[in-house]
Amino acid sequence: MQSPQEGVRLLAVPSRVLLLGISTVATVVALGSTYALTSGPAEEPAPRAERNYANLPPDDFGGPVTLTPEPSPSSSASPSASSTSSVRPSASPSPKKRPSDRANRSGDRPSGEGPRESEPLGSPPPGAGVPPKKKLRVHRGDLVVRTPGQVVDGLEVHGRISVEAPNVTIRNSRVIVPTGSETAGISNNNGNGAGMLVSNVEVHAAGAAPGVNGVVGHDFTLEGSEIHHVTDQVHITGSNVTVRDNWFHDNYHFENDPYQDGGASHDDSIQIIGGSNITIAGNRFTGAYNAGVQITQSIADVSGVTIRDNLLGGGGCTVNIAEKGRGPIRGTVIRDNRFLSDQRIDGCAIIHPSSTKVSHSGNVWDDTGQPVRPSRG
Repeated sequence: MQSPQEGVRLLAVPSRVLLLGISTVATVVALGSTYALTSGPAEEPAPRAERNYANLPPDDFGGPVTLTPEPSPSSSASPSASSTSSVRPSASPSPKKRPSDRANRSGDRPSGEGPRESEPLGSPPPGAGVPPKKKLRVHRGDLVVRTPGQVVDGLEVHGRISVEAPNVTIRNSRVIVPTGSETAGISNNNGNGAGMLVSNVEVHAAGAAPGVNGVVGHDFTLEGSEIHHVTDQVHITGSNVTVRDNWFHDNYHFENDPYQDGGASHDDSIQIIGGSNITIAGNRFTGAYNAGVQITQSIADVSGVTIRDNLLGGGGCTVNIAEKGRGPIRGTVIRDNRFLSDQRIDGCAIIHPSSTKVSHSGNVWDDTGQPVRPSRG
């Protein structure tokens, strides 16, 4: 006859087996979950959470190419002549190769040192653009951000981004502006998008087309990004802007630009048309036909501009300052920059009106190390 103690021992054996089986199943499930997380597809078919990427329906990520209607000009279009003109091209013209002939203008390059032809730099500055191993999810169509403090991270946007809320961050993403969408890739050019941060982003046009700009607006910071194959990489329309540690190259230039009444494109790496408290630091510029940095007062007075520690090239004159009938531009500092010798006007690194006083120091030619002296225009 079986004692009560022996019955308890017999019952304990299958209990331990059952617990061991449950533990084994749990381990297999956990390992399977880990495998799914580490070996899943690079792109998610739907956003992780809509609140992180503006008010988007789930099928906006991936799927067929369906572009949303163009945003109103007040929120995304650059106020430059290239985007406010009512003329639109019937077809995308081919950009022209920039001429290599130069005006016979005496510059401040030492005698015997001829200008070098355009020197595109083969690689971006360290850290500029989308991080190499960053996996991007595709968004088809324009993206309008209306949530304050929103973060847009890890997207490839085939469209434009319009920021209409304060303190928005756009980072680790690529923006490809579709042909036929001649406007800015990223814009906060409205009264609502102050405090925008654009970091480690790439912007370019999908195809050769005039009137496409990179980043447009005011009250923003652009850092560590790469902008190329557009007309103007940065178009500053107001105050409180910092542009640092970016790579600007390969502007589109058209000899017959419909946004310039059939004249040549006015492509600039950076154009400032109004505002104050503007800093341009640590960037690399190559490839603009009109100017590397063009300062005008097209819509408002400009003051308090600092250009420092950049590698600057391109343009007829690389830094071109014009008053546009609004009087002197005050508080301009240009210091500690290196200038490539690829200007169309030989030796014209900096040009400004005599009535605009510029504080300049430490600016040198990159090929010789000799000091740069501004020209008066």
